[in-house]
Amino acid sequence: MALIKNLKIGQGYHKKALSSIINEPKVAGLQTGLLYCENQESTILFVTLDKKKKKEELHYNDYFEWDYFEWDSQNQQSFENKRIRSIYNNEVSVHLMVRVSDKLKGKTRPFIYCGELEYYSHNDGSKKPVHITFLCKDYEFDSHNYELNEVYNWKPSNIGSQITLVANKIKPITSKRKATYKKPNITERKGLITSRVGQGYYRKQVLEKWNYKCAITSLNITSILIASHIVPWKEANNEERLDPENGILLSPNYDSLFDRHLISFCENGNILISKTINLLELKKIGIDPLSKINVNDKMLPYLKRHRKLLK
Repeated sequence: MALIKNLKIGQGYHKKALSSIINEPKVAGLQTGLLYCENQESTILFVTLDKKKKKEELHYNDYFEWDYFEWDSQNQQSFENKRIRSIYNNEVSVHLMVRVSDKLKGKTRPFIYCGELEYYSHNDGSKKPVHITFLCKDYEFDSHNYELNEVYNWKPSNIGSQITLVANKIKPITSKRKATYKKPNITERKGLITSRVGQGYYRKQVLEKWNYKCAITSLNITSILIASHIVPWKEANNEERLDPENGILLSPNYDSLFDRHLISFCENGNILISKTINLLELKKIGIDPLSKINVNDKMLPYLKRHRKLLK
């Protein structure tokens, strides 16, 4: 297929040049975000993520969530639309062109080719626009491409907007995503404090879960926050090692004590402190004996196992 053969993942393309590369003349003058190709059984999504300059009714929910891509159609489209049906029935291949903003310093920005999308699910309640979740088959977890990482990491919250509609809040971890996660060695463990392992997707998951703030102090200097496993790596199975519910985002002082089982947390989130520690000494390093974290049901089994090791 010409589209796959001629385009490079992470490469930027302006519509005029793209029209000749993929032999689709309509691309050059395309004013919408959706191209139904005439010369191949393909559909291309053209997405500009930052919509703050557009009318409110055009503030679509478009963003990456790891290797999944959340996408809103145009306002006039519903699931009865023939073209939309061809997408969620997998009758055509779907490809994604994304840019963060339409212009930078007055110059039109190119669209970054992110590869082929595979339909995953859709939100039945969405209509005009419809909302579809895709799996990006060509997502590059370890990419050093700045343009790719820029679109991968962009979220509506970057411009003060909120995600108003998603098809699936919880999605399975793909095998490709699991393969990118490795057990941190001693150097990398230390590097968690300085964000050396900040590119690891487990850390990113924990950051997102705790809203980029320490679970106790609300400190939001992410470069020093630590994504701490509740059940340690050596005692966890593969699924538990990758589960963000097995993680708490902590400031260094709290993490140091938590990692050594000198503190833990009750089911209601109240802190538990080892009897071997003098409370006056804890206060010297900024540890509040009345500390508390928010706990959900999925964290409870992990915390129960952690409490058993409290010294």
